[in-house]
Amino acid sequence: MRDEVLLLDNVTKTIKGRQIIKGISFSMKQGEVMGFLGPNGAGKSTTLRMIVGLSKPTSGKIDICRYSITKNYVKAMSNVGCIIEGPDLYNYISGIDNLKMLASMSRDVTEKDIINVVDLVGLKNRIKDKVSTYSLGMKQRLGIAQALMHNPKLLILDEPTNGLDPSGISELRNLVKLLASEKNISVLVSSHIISEIELMCDKVTIIKNGQTVLESADVDKLLSNQGVFWVLSDNEKGRKILEKNWKVKGNVVEERLEANVSLEKLQEINSCFVERGLMIKYVDNKNKTLEDLFLNLTEGNQII
Repeated sequence: MRDEVLLLDNVTKTIKGRQIIKGISFSMKQGEVMGFLGPNGAGKSTTLRMIVGLSKPTSGKIDICRYSITKNYVKAMSNVGCIIEGPDLYNYISGIDNLKMLASMSRDVTEKDIINVVDLVGLKNRIKDKVSTYSLGMKQRLGIAQALMHNPKLLILDEPTNGLDPSGISELRNLVKLLASEKNISVLVSSHIISEIELMCDKVTIIKNGQTVLESADVDKLLSNQGVFWVLSDNEKGRKILEKNWKVKGNVVEERLEANVSLEKLQEINSCFVERGLMIKYVDNKNKTLEDLFLNLTEGNQII
C-alpha cells in the first residue's frame, strides 16, 4: 500500500472575520497525480498557500508525509517542491547558474542532484544558455527542476500551463506523468484547463465555496458513466423509475430525460421502461467529460 503524502482534514481559514475555507478534506498517495479544481473564489489559491506554508490554517489538519505543517513545519516542508504563480528565475544568467544559486541556499542539494534534475526535465542541451533565450515551456521545466533539486515527495504546480503553446502543454503533461510513474513523486496540479487535468491526472478534487464537493476521486471511474438521454412517452414516469429501481438521479430537460448511467446497464434500463408501459421514442448517449462533471458539481460556475 502506498504511503500517504498529503492529508487535509477539515481545514478552515478565516480572514478578517470571514470564513474563506469552510472545511476542505482530501488526501494523496505516493506517485499520484491529482487535479485540484474549483470555480472563481472557491478557495483554491488560499488552500495551496496553506499547504506550502505561506498561510496558516485557522483550524483542521494539514500533514505532509505525516508531518504536521503547524507542529513540524521544517520536516513537512522538506518534502515539498512547488511552483506557485510561476517559477522565480533570473533571466540574465544561465539555467545552470539559476540552479546552482538556489542550491547554495541548501546544505542538502549536491551537484549530482542538479545534474539529475537537469536530465529529468530534458534541459541538458540548453542548461548553459541564458534563461532570457528560453521559451515559456523551457522556463517552466527549469522551474520544475528548481522544485525537484532537494528530492521532494510532493510537487505542487499552480496553473503550470499558463502561456504555454499546445506543444509545451503536451511536454509538461508527459513530464508530470514521468515524475509520478518513474520517480514515484506525487503531483498536485491546479489548472483552469479542465481537459488537461483529465489527460494528466489520476485523481481529482473539486471545491466550491470553500468546501470539498468531490474528494480524491478516480478520474477513470468518474468518466466511466455516460450521459444518456431518452425521449419517452412519459419522461416524468421514466425519471421516477430510474430513481426507484436504479438509484439514479435523472432530470427532465425540455422534452427529454437525462441521466448519467453505465452503458452496461443501459439495455436493462430500456427493458425496464418498456415493461412498465413506456414507449422509447429516442435514446442516445454522449461521452461525459471532466468539464461536464465540474459544471454539474459547481452549478455552471466558470473556472479560472
